[in-house]
Amino acid sequence: MILAGSRRRVSLFVALVVLAGALLTLQVRSPERRAVGPVGQAVLSVLLPAQVSLGRAADAVIRSWRALNEIGQLRVENARLRAEVEALRREVARLQEASAEAERLRRLVGFRAPDPYATVAARVVARDPSRWYTTLIVDRGSRDGVSRNDPVVTADGLVGRVFEVYPSAARVLLVTDPRSAVGVLVQSSRDAGVVEGTATERLRLRYLSRSSPLREGDVLVTSGLGGVFPRGIRVGVVRAVVRSVGALFQEAEVEPATDLSRLEEVLVMVRPTAAR
Repeated sequence: MILAGSRRRVSLFVALVVLAGALLTLQVRSPERRAVGPVGQAVLSVLLPAQVSLGRAADAVIRSWRALNEIGQLRVENARLRAEVEALRREVARLQEASAEAERLRRLVGFRAPDPYATVAARVVARDPSRWYTTLIVDRGSRDGVSRNDPVVTADGLVGRVFEVYPSAARVLLVTDPRSAVGVLVQSSRDAGVVEGTATERLRLRYLSRSSPLREGDVLVTSGLGGVFPRGIRVGVVRAVVRSVGALFQEAEVEPATDLSRLEEVLVMVRPTAAR
């Protein structure tokens, strides 16, 4: 029984081999060698759906990889462009600052001090935030010919006077300091008064004759009296006139000619040694 079963299996195997050989021979002998034979067609019918699915999956993987690679390249390019933009912004800021400084210096150079004064350009190097409208420090001192009570100006007008001098620096008392008092003239009427500091951004005109035709917009200039400030330096502009009932003098609120809150460079008006 066992022997008979073994013979049947061998016979079946041989028959299948012969059939496969015949089918392959038939395919090879086909007039069109490139045509797919019955066996190939059977195999393709089984494998084609799987091949299509695998091809689509492979295409998706390739597309994803390319997309990831492009994203990486775009990130690198974006980082490079951001760095370039930031560098350009810094360069623009530097050029704008240099242009503004050049304009300020150009205006300072255009200032002409009256005889016998000469001018020494100085940079503001320190300022007390709690006393912004009182004093500041500049980087010029006795080594540069600066001395106490030298007037300090900008191209716009009066800043104050030097009241402390060191070898390489000086402290300037601003016109807005309450300790400051400057003799002035109303430019239009030539009436005299005194401008005092208020420790704020405004000045106070006092001791002006009540009969003076003072009005808003009038310009005040130094009178030259007192020996500290030369005559004719612009001090400020009248912004409000105060005439109190029964008072002998009229007063006014004055806007300084120079923006004292934004000082960066100033001119110290120094006198020759013989004139001091």
